[in-house]
Amino acid sequence: MIISLQELKLRAYQADVLQRTRKAFKSGFHRPLVVLPCGAGKTVLFAYMASQSQARGKTVWFLVHRCELLDQTIATFERFGIPLRTIHIGMIATYANHPERYPKPDFIIFDEAQHTASATWQKLIQRFPDAYVVGLTATPCRLDGKPLGATYDTMIVGISTHELIQQGYLSKYRYFAPSVADLSGLKRKGSDFDPESASELLMRRAVYGDVIENYRKYADGLQTICYCSSIKHSIAMADEFCKAGINAVHFDGNTPAAERRQIVQNFRDKKIQVLCNVDLISEGFDVPDCWCCILLRPTMSTALHIQQAGRALRPQPGKMAIILDHVGNYTRHGLPDDPREWSLNSKLPQHQEYKTDGTLAVKQCPECFFTFPSGPDHCPNCGAEIKKTRQEIENIKKIHMEEIKRHYRQKAAAAVREKSDISECRNMSEVMAWCKQHNRKPGYGWYYCKARGMTRA
Repeated sequence: MIISLQELKLRAYQADVLQRTRKAFKSGFHRPLVVLPCGAGKTVLFAYMASQSQARGKTVWFLVHRCELLDQTIATFERFGIPLRTIHIGMIATYANHPERYPKPDFIIFDEAQHTASATWQKLIQRFPDAYVVGLTATPCRLDGKPLGATYDTMIVGISTHELIQQGYLSKYRYFAPSVADLSGLKRKGSDFDPESASELLMRRAVYGDVIENYRKYADGLQTICYCSSIKHSIAMADEFCKAGINAVHFDGNTPAAERRQIVQNFRDKKIQVLCNVDLISEGFDVPDCWCCILLRPTMSTALHIQQAGRALRPQPGKMAIILDHVGNYTRHGLPDDPREWSLNSKLPQHQEYKTDGTLAVKQCPECFFTFPSGPDHCPNCGAEIKKTRQEIENIKKIHMEEIKRHYRQKAAAAVREKSDISECRNMSEVMAWCKQHNRKPGYGWYYCKARGMTRA
């Protein structure tokens, strides 16, 4: 029996994405990549699509890459009473390494599809070239900058994070970025920062104290996920929280699966206040009770930044999420709900720290460290005056000087438009404009002016 949209209660933006995905298939596309923000309900949406395919006698594989996501996906299907007759929910590695154990798929759904370029995923895709594929992701970008167009043939971009917040489907948030360590000497390893170098800088007594002090100042008592730079760092941070009387637990990929499930459940049941990890619960981890995220892992990955910050944005009545960025990730990637230009065929444009007018795109209050989009001249959080930084002032002066130079170049170009010979030029600006209009090299004009003692007007 086909499950109706009403029974699954798809939101308008989910139904829109579903229709556009169907249209893509009907138009001849074979592997669409669907982009929806963290918390937009991608699993619910494609649980519906999987049930529709099953009702038509098709075999569907719904594949994830972590056991926590596997549990959540199964729970979603159970919540809506979707039988698993020809729907198979499992781990990507298992299905890629042992596909003979399962019926051949007609339709494959990949969750967290930003990882599709990895060898395990490609192995599975290449084995079933005739299967229809949908990739689901909030962040269709890779740290190495390689686009996903080699696998997917069209992109369907849904509602934005900002719109979801405005419509109440995600929580509003307050972003604070108090620095706790000098990270100017941070080393790189490959495409990202070296986690050991970051850990060394952040595993200091004063840093631990500042992290805990800021937690108590901005998010005291809130259910919190703390993202650390390494396992060693995460273990130590959890220990420091506990010493301060704050119930915290560390877990990682080496933690036995059963214990990991119990830790996650204890966090959901509020038996654990702070959950420390590296990036185990960055992607797809759905905990509406998480009210705060602490970022202690500097990264060059926009996808990782969005995924981690987005964990706190699951909605709850009266919720105002808190994000504590102690490593300046906002300067590299912007805020969680900034607009972004996703593409299958080109890398994500680098976040621009400064706008075209020379001012910072994201500002920080020097008094309370509240971080917000540029605009107000007073802090929206505490009311303190926001003065322009020295660099902003220099940028504005430089832009102003460029505008003046452009004005004189345009004026000179207009003045020499009717002049047929260089001897008719009155100053160096006109000489250079004449050379440009007559395809003469700048050096010619410079020597002409030097010989005649001209100076730039």
